[in-house]
Amino acid sequence: MNVANIARRLAAGELHYALGRFETVRRGYSALRRLTPRSAARSPAGPPLSLPLLPNSLFVGVTPERALADLRRDSIALGFDLPPSTVAELVGFATDSPLKTRGNDRLFHRHEVVNGRLPDGTPVVLATVPDPLDATAVRRVCRDPVLMDSAAAFLGFRPGKIIPRLFWSFVTDVTDEERRRLGQTIDWHYDVHDFHFCSAQFYLTDVDSGAGEHALVRGSHRGKSLRMLMGSANAREDEVFARFPRDRLMVVEGPAGTGFLEDTSCYHRALPPTRRERLMFQLWIS
Repeated sequence: MNVANIARRLAAGELHYALGRFETVRRGYSALRRLTPRSAARSPAGPPLSLPLLPNSLFVGVTPERALADLRRDSIALGFDLPPSTVAELVGFATDSPLKTRGNDRLFHRHEVVNGRLPDGTPVVLATVPDPLDATAVRRVCRDPVLMDSAAAFLGFRPGKIIPRLFWSFVTDVTDEERRRLGQTIDWHYDVHDFHFCSAQFYLTDVDSGAGEHALVRGSHRGKSLRMLMGSANAREDEVFARFPRDRLMVVEGPAGTGFLEDTSCYHRALPPTRRERLMFQLWIS
């Protein structure tokens, strides 16, 4: 059990890290947020949420009601697929923008990464766009009415914080330990971003076997053991599937534009790309 890590996070003022892992806390927080005046809520991070949602949605064939049912049952709601024009805009932005790696302020561009390394040999596992909100398409998705209504239905309140991430995952020959050090979440884990939260995720490149698939254990937002809840958010694969049936494993593949809303309190992980790099657009919503 990783009590020391929880204590360290509490000392840093991250009360949500200790409490947001419990479903009863998430439900209680939803009820509290519904009763809290908007003026008392935290200032949002990301686009100005005081702006009205856009009148038309990018997402057809999906409804907040269906998304909510899928999230409650399977931890994931599919069908939030971006149109090709939006994908092209985001890919162009991520290709032309400077990038950076975790813990390093050095900026570089995608074309400088060859075989997972910069010209000086520095390994690049993940490379993020520092200012994704500079992209019009990012702001557009953050204001999408169906996406935000679906998130609100799940959270039980209108989102007050949106954190966008736009990042490349490269094919490289580094060790698993180096991947972890550089921020690639290759281990099974659940998120505790806030007291209640969800994540919208979009593939901007084709993702199939060997292209950095996202994997999750359907329905594992519920049913964790007390040890799982009180200890580390990470777990070994044998521990996860000793608790949850292996047939709940889901590996998400799809063409560029494939999108989904996820209750990331479920166990999930990133499969390292071995054949083709991946570009991902992600929103942390709470």
